[in-house]
Amino acid sequence: MAVTPREGTLVNEPDWDARSLVGLLAAIGVVALIVGLLLGRYLLPASKAPVARSPVEPVGSARPDAEASTAVVAKPSDSGTSQPGTNPPQKPAATPAGLGLPGMPTRTNEFGIPVGYPHTEAGAISACGNYVAAYSFARNREPSHIHAVLTSISETAAASKLADRIIEVDKKNATSFGATSINDPKISFNSRILGFEVQQKTLDAVTVSIWSSASFGAYENSDVNLLPQVRWGTDTCVVHWLGDDWKIVDANDGPGGPFITERAAEGYQRFTYVGGPGS
Repeated sequence: MAVTPREGTLVNEPDWDARSLVGLLAAIGVVALIVGLLLGRYLLPASKAPVARSPVEPVGSARPDAEASTAVVAKPSDSGTSQPGTNPPQKPAATPAGLGLPGMPTRTNEFGIPVGYPHTEAGAISACGNYVAAYSFARNREPSHIHAVLTSISETAAASKLADRIIEVDKKNATSFGATSINDPKISFNSRILGFEVQQKTLDAVTVSIWSSASFGAYENSDVNLLPQVRWGTDTCVVHWLGDDWKIVDANDGPGGPFITERAAEGYQRFTYVGGPGS
């Protein structure tokens, strides 16, 4: 299932309820402190010399907004007019204490793909979300550099196998729609990641189902069957902890669906888009 990255980084959000409770208790404590100070000022005799007090630190929100989390993590399409692979690795700004999200990457590589995940289940989920989004981006799928893109996020042998598979599939799809490439201006190739579901997990290996919607077809076609249509489907992403990061060891098209109106869609958990709308 082809998926184009949204603004920012994808991270999973299983800890928000706990964060919200901590934020509420902290806010109650601050209010109680202020009330106590006011009562002491007006009900107790004033001392002869003023007593210096430390300022009360503001309490952070349980769910950070775009500015409070990390710097916007570059996605492949954020490179502007520069050629893929020419952007130097970037490091997002440090996350304010207490506002980090589980699975947060620490940097982006030369292709603008978020990398450097924690050795946790949340890190593996975030890695799969960003990696599937990266290799599903049409410009990254160009035969001239798809191998380099996948080598930057995959185990070496898996990168070559996955790149060859993508090139073959894209060639067949383009031919079926009367184009030479999926990057032909008349081709619609637009997709979005919607959620995830963990299939299997161990300490060093995690299999994640990435749910997404995708539009593929040819604009202004006389054959209605070739016009762009939206489909729902999944990618199965398998990552292993290799060296100091999660790396793809396999990735395949998963089952089609579920439609967003089906009850089965409720089984997929949502990602948080760090630095993007709704963060």
